[in-house]
Amino acid sequence: MLKKISKVLLLCALVLVTGCTKKEPVIELTDENIKAISVEVADAFVNSEFKNIPQYLSKEAKEEITLQNLTQSWNKVTENLGSYQTMKIDVHRLADRDLGYVYMTFKSGIVKLSLSFNQEMKIKGMYLNYPSKIVEAVNADEYTEQNILVGVDEMINGILTLPVGVDNPPVAILVQGSGVSNLNEEAYAMKPFEDIAHGLAKEGIATIRYDKRYYGYPEWDGIREVSLNWEYLYDFASVIHQLEDMPVNHNQIYVIGHSQGGMLAPRLAYDHPEVKGIISLAGTPRGLEEVMKEQQYNAVVAQGSNEQMVQGVVDLADKVIAEIQSLTKETATDKVVNSYPLSYWYELNQSRPYIFMNELKCDVLILQGESDFQVFYDKDYQEWMKLTSGMDNVQMKSYPGLSHFFTPAINNTVEDYKTPANVDEKVIQDMASWILNRKVEKGK
Repeated sequence: MLKKISKVLLLCALVLVTGCTKKEPVIELTDENIKAISVEVADAFVNSEFKNIPQYLSKEAKEEITLQNLTQSWNKVTENLGSYQTMKIDVHRLADRDLGYVYMTFKSGIVKLSLSFNQEMKIKGMYLNYPSKIVEAVNADEYTEQNILVGVDEMINGILTLPVGVDNPPVAILVQGSGVSNLNEEAYAMKPFEDIAHGLAKEGIATIRYDKRYYGYPEWDGIREVSLNWEYLYDFASVIHQLEDMPVNHNQIYVIGHSQGGMLAPRLAYDHPEVKGIISLAGTPRGLEEVMKEQQYNAVVAQGSNEQMVQGVVDLADKVIAEIQSLTKETATDKVVNSYPLSYWYELNQSRPYIFMNELKCDVLILQGESDFQVFYDKDYQEWMKLTSGMDNVQMKSYPGLSHFFTPAINNTVEDYKTPANVDEKVIQDMASWILNRKVEKGK
């Protein structure tokens, strides 16, 4: 808990704009007031005085954030952290956001409280989480690494990996799939981007990999709008720009996109003519909503659901697909469908590979694990074959027995990801060969 004198000083910093009426005083939106209220809310959490928090919430936030929510969230986040010690406050005033960040240190860890304020100095968004951990650069005989910062406004962590003994090497930008993950694209025991970065460096190729935006700033969930720009496009453009100051070959820039990153790779290359080639790892030319239908169907069948329940899942998925695929700019609202607002689905519709493939001036390599249970060899890979038929700049290759992460598939379930495994060396060698020579054996 803060010392009483500090608390009094912060409260005195509040600037009140009052009138002659009995209306609630309006607090001016200032750095000092953001800091003061952020401390008040954090102090209420620390002392389990949750009933003191709603007074700072906007009308809309009060409808969503209950005392039960506050209590459960706090207890869950701080469950194993031990006694509270100190707090540190940061204020961020950006063009479209006014944020207060409070870092609360406990005996065994740190909790980050993120607060978003409206123009009336009321909290419109609140998020409790752990600060994202920085993946430290490492060095080996074959490569050196540097921690870098990527992005616009608030930066996210990245790593530049350089091969030892190679001047101005080709460079590949690694673009992650959907969801929230760090720069290694870590999922359970898998770290595919670390494997790829180190493996390519041994072949003389540099890489840049970076955290997903919502991994670096998880509090943006519910505070910042969900958009393709903030999830992918802005950070990728930032990396392209930053390459100008890095010791790499600026005429040999490649994109390696995994899963949704592989789906978006043609769009990224189209937007940035500097890109000389793209590699899609387990990407898809189909809409994400169609892939999700397959995943949902397989999940309920695997659970032994009856025919009626399975058909219900299929019917609902078909309804969602029809809604998403018929979206226009006018109908793309903030209504949430399949975990994303319709505005996000509309952006994805405008970024499908078929829109850009015929316009690409660069070479394309499409790779797929045949035992992938998330993006499917018998559907997505075959759709790539149809889409790219007759295109001289496209090569494809599939790998029997490999998973979504191009690691050995055992049970073809998520349990496979819980056992440490590395990206198959043949996949890395094929990517390196293609980048260095633009040649890879077609077929399996």
